[in-house]
Amino acid sequence: DDGPSKSVTIPILDILKQNNVKATFFVLGSNAERYPEIVKREFDEGHYLASHGYSHVYSQIYASPQSVLDEYNKSVTAIRNAIGEPEYNSHLFRFPGGSNGGKYNDLKQGAKQLLSDNDILSVDWNSLSGDAEKQNPTPEYLMERMKSTSQDKSSLVILMHDAQAKKVTADTLPEIISYLKEQGYEFKSFYDIIK
Repeated sequence: DDGPSKSVTIPILDILKQNNVKATFFVLGSNAERYPEIVKREFDEGHYLASHGYSHVYSQIYASPQSVLDEYNKSVTAIRNAIGEPEYNSHLFRFPGGSNGGKYNDLKQGAKQLLSDNDILSVDWNSLSGDAEKQNPTPEYLMERMKSTSQDKSSLVILMHDAQAKKVTADTLPEIISYLKEQGYEFKSFYDIIK
């Protein structure tokens, strides 16, 4: 979530390539406009590009169900422009802050229906890296959070961030990949899952 950014997304892409792992990037449209070359690289290297909205400003996104759809569409337009594919549509959205709970829960539920009516799925995570839970988490903290929240699950969607301030995510990613492979997990992007 939240990328791309030069200082974090590029190292993440390098690590994913070295490990032959495909990921799903929930892109912010505003960052796609800022760094179209990184979005293009994500796409060209076979990663799935989905929408995380355009602004990440909750009061703006959650003003109405229609504003959620508008944020999705504006983000997808930015992705299309970055990758040079005018027909691209991920049909996949991750609600900033998650799709349930919080101050905007009722509005999110209405937005889910509107998205569904427009052939857009939303997906949440079921495991956390902990990279957004506190200021300056350590790699050890990220590993512990990922291990504790993935325990006894046969399928994982791990919440991780590639925003500028999340260097620890890139630093910890090789260890996360290694651990998950040791546990017998296979890596899939939503290209594989949505088929």
